Amino acid sequence: MDEFQKRRVLHKRRMRTRHKASVPWWLIIFAGAGALASLAAAIGVGVVFAIYQNYSADYVPIEEKLRQTNIGLTEIYDRGGPDDGVLLGALTNSEADLLEPVPLEAISRWVIEATVSTEDNGFWEHPGVSITGLARAAYENYVLDEFGAGSGGSTITQQLIKNVYICPNIALLGEEDRCVTAERTLDRKLREITYAMELERDYTKEQILAWYLNQISYADRYIGIQAAAQGYFRKDAADLNLAEAALLAGIPAAPTDYHPRLNCLLEEGSDTECVVDGIGRTLVSGLAKERQEAVLDLMVVHGRATPQEVAEAKAYDLRVYAVTNPIKASAFIDDQVEPRLVRMCKAGLFSQFDPDEVDCLKAVHGAGWRVTTTLDFAETEKAISMIQEAIAAGLENDCACHNAAIVTIEPSSGELIIYAPNVNPEDPSLEGPVQGRIDQLNEINQPGSSFKPAVYLTWFDVLGKAPMSYFWDTSPLEVGGVAITNPRSGSFKSEGLISARAGLGGSQNVPAFRAAAESGVDNVITMAQKLGITTLAQQFDPTFRSHPDVTYGASIATGGANIRAVDMAYMFSVIANMGVMVGDPHYAEYVPLEDLRSTALDDGAQYELALQQRLDFARGHIRIPGTRELDPRVILEIRDINGELVYQAPDPERQQVVDAGSVWLLHSIMSDCTARFIIWGCGGSNDDRALDFHLDDIRVPSGVKTGTQQGPLSAVDTLETWMNGYTRYAATAVWVGNADNTLVNDGPAAGYAAANATVWLFKDWMSEYHRYLRDEKGVFTVPEGFSDLQPANVTQSGLNTPITDGGNSGGCDQVVSSWVRTDVSYEDPCEKAEIDIRNGLLASDQTPAQYREEREFVKLPDLRPDLAKPLVEQLLEASGGEKVIPIKPDQSSNGQPAVELVSPANGATIRRDADVIGTASPGNLKNWKLEFGEGPSPAEWEEIGAGDAPVTNSVLGRIVLGDAREDGVYTLRLTARDALLGDLVITVLVNVRQDGSGGDDDDDPFDPGGGGNPGGGGLPSHPTGFQECNGGCGTPPLRLICGPRGWFIDKNADYNNKDGWLEGVVHEGQSISAVARDICG
Repeated sequence: MDEFQKRRVLHKRRMRTRHKASVPWWLIIFAGAGALASLAAAIGVGVVFAIYQNYSADYVPIEEKLRQTNIGLTEIYDRGGPDDGVLLGALTNSEADLLEPVPLEAISRWVIEATVSTEDNGFWEHPGVSITGLARAAYENYVLDEFGAGSGGSTITQQLIKNVYICPNIALLGEEDRCVTAERTLDRKLREITYAMELERDYTKEQILAWYLNQISYADRYIGIQAAAQGYFRKDAADLNLAEAALLAGIPAAPTDYHPRLNCLLEEGSDTECVVDGIGRTLVSGLAKERQEAVLDLMVVHGRATPQEVAEAKAYDLRVYAVTNPIKASAFIDDQVEPRLVRMCKAGLFSQFDPDEVDCLKAVHGAGWRVTTTLDFAETEKAISMIQEAIAAGLENDCACHNAAIVTIEPSSGELIIYAPNVNPEDPSLEGPVQGRIDQLNEINQPGSSFKPAVYLTWFDVLGKAPMSYFWDTSPLEVGGVAITNPRSGSFKSEGLISARAGLGGSQNVPAFRAAAESGVDNVITMAQKLGITTLAQQFDPTFRSHPDVTYGASIATGGANIRAVDMAYMFSVIANMGVMVGDPHYAEYVPLEDLRSTALDDGAQYELALQQRLDFARGHIRIPGTRELDPRVILEIRDINGELVYQAPDPERQQVVDAGSVWLLHSIMSDCTARFIIWGCGGSNDDRALDFHLDDIRVPSGVKTGTQQGPLSAVDTLETWMNGYTRYAATAVWVGNADNTLVNDGPAAGYAAANATVWLFKDWMSEYHRYLRDEKGVFTVPEGFSDLQPANVTQSGLNTPITDGGNSGGCDQVVSSWVRTDVSYEDPCEKAEIDIRNGLLASDQTPAQYREEREFVKLPDLRPDLAKPLVEQLLEASGGEKVIPIKPDQSSNGQPAVELVSPANGATIRRDADVIGTASPGNLKNWKLEFGEGPSPAEWEEIGAGDAPVTNSVLGRIVLGDAREDGVYTLRLTARDALLGDLVITVLVNVRQDGSGGDDDDDPFDPGGGGNPGGGGLPSHPTGFQECNGGCGTPPLRLICGPRGWFIDKNADYNNKDGWLEGVVHEGQSISAVARDICG
């Protein structure tokens, strides 16, 4: 209505106020008829006039009421907006109406004729109320005493009053019955009649009819003829034919009974499933068809259609679409746009709505807005097409995976760009693996290993670790009756000590499990919440079935989390931004966990509350404490029905939610294909199984992580597969699985069919999207990397770490290059302990000072340290003795040597060819070797004996100096490799001479030329008794003699007459050299 008309209406209202004593002619009629007939006879016209004045006093012009309620259908567009974009559809929440007002000239004449014929044939003549209708209603309600059951006698004008003033939004769930009851009270009826007459005085019949046709319910959720025409027939109201118009005109009398979709031709043998044709339409039958034909007959009776026209309309193949209307992105609208608009309204962002005065759900649906969103619909269609191709190819490879979804967020802006929720969003089935109505991006799923980045980031950030810090890779790791094993390419062998870089890059389960356990599971959950996950908390079930049953342990690292794909994409966008979350405030309500109800545990009102909380949580209206403050951006702009700006998105908010240095450490692994050496390695194209993706021949800098979620009954089953990743331009989550949670085929036996389908879908999609950004959007020429995002608190430097993966040999003195945070002091990976070098055990009071030595040992894990010892033994054997992980002994020394050189003694003089006797028998012996070299610190060593069996007081080897070597000082070295203690080493210095002579002491039995040699005649290297020790020194007790140049075993008691020589006895279990040192000093 223009300004002149508004002024005319206001003028009429003022005139009526000044002349209250003037009673219009229709009031006299009203006083003597209808619902007031009996009342007027009793109290007279004056009282009736007073009643009229009472009801008309609070009458508000209908324009104001319409402004307060429904303006028009809120349309949703992609990022091109109303001018250049794609109309995605309208708000379609099942709890709100669909409406789209149009002027009378935009409505088919058949709608007008059919409506007037069936609802109010005298509409064009009466003053707003029908005298005959009122009389009939009075008779039925008062004379027959059927008040509340009799007819209402309402005209079109009265019905409009009822819908706008008495009970607006009649089509809302539960409201229809309430409004029927309200209509049949005397107070409501009098108010309705009064308002109808006021309305007729102010407006033309055409205007009233237009308002009526735009306000009446046409069943389902359709308010107004245009919404119904679009919903049922996908055409404008102006284009409705007679058959269609008669169907719609008959609905308002009983919307439930005459609902076109509830009166369909049923599938054979079914009580509920309609026959649907090739374009999604059902044939109208039953009560709806009968009602349509009754309306057509009335049109003939009233002269509004000819018998021939009606006959053709009855024969018309009358079909309606089985779903609401052609919405191109229903999941995006229902799960992202509509909830956001409602929360923005409740937050007071729209000046036209006072959240304390309006129902924001109804308000945004009826605001008539044109909403520009962040979605790129053309690229979303490409994503859906690629999903369909990938699933078709996967099924050919027997993946048993029927469904997939893709979501992409722009990290720099936080905008949700791509939302492909299902392989076939238009699939109407409610069962089976597709179920197109299910938004798999908003559904609760379990991400498998794709959650591991949150675990490792916690380990880096909370514990101060680095990519080359280590884990004990004890696979299988049995905890609580469950065995955690590592997926490997061709084997399940452990790497020993594995770095975080190799563990995450190779998606190994044991290090991830240990990272979660060491970090603390609650810390991992907190980190996930910081990164954008909204569905994780102890004692919280995001499906609202049973909150107490949900507890998380360290298995959260390998797939135990409950997560939405859209949240995973947001998490990866935060990683791409080095810990910065970008987006808009979510305006949701935080609800304490103790206030949440469970559908499986509660009943009555609490059960109903659980259902509502589940719905509100799914739509993002409520959040659990500790979760993110921002959401991905969805709304760019809102304009009203006249094109005026309602809302313009400001610059997005940016929050540093995690230390950038810690995120960089994580990124350095996820973006480095060489870190994936255990399984995938580096790829060269989009056709291989490596995880890199390429744009033409260029590898696009990216970080990626795959995930495989095992089935609920067996670890060898697969429920769903994931691949998530990010570049500077896109953070994407790809999910592949089945809507009915049936298993997919994956793993070695299935040729990793589902995983391959997922990897190739991710790579193909990311390649396509980045080609679009380069070629069509001009975002870049060459894709940019991340070097400019490197935080100031990280650098590459040497890190002391004993890792054994990737060709590293291990050991506590090993230093490798690693990214580290400069503001973190990294813990020594090893611990120091003093040992007895004779046996490798912890030094005790049985260990003389000269046999004490400080050594470094790799720290054992807190979780299942008992698995370390067998792992070390396995690794040493598998590496052929090359990889040794020293671990601290758990026993103290008893003084008995496990590694000993018995003869020659330290400082002894020997011939150029001499046997070496000793012991090599540590508790976990892997091998031993005997070497000698020139000088006290040889530059080179020559091996003269070796073995892998324990040896005790026996010949280990023989020194034989060739002609090329000179007499002099030589060093003997005995090395015994213990699987747990590492190398145990004993060295002695000896003097080597051609004749073995040490001087002119003829009494020295070690002097071959001396008189002390009982053998006489010849030059034996040792006394006779000692020579018999070549094959062993006999059975203890043994007699040990200390001469002026050394000691020997006097088995034959030949030297008991030497004055000044010392002697002792070597008993069972004693070391010969230990006794010699004790006696000889």
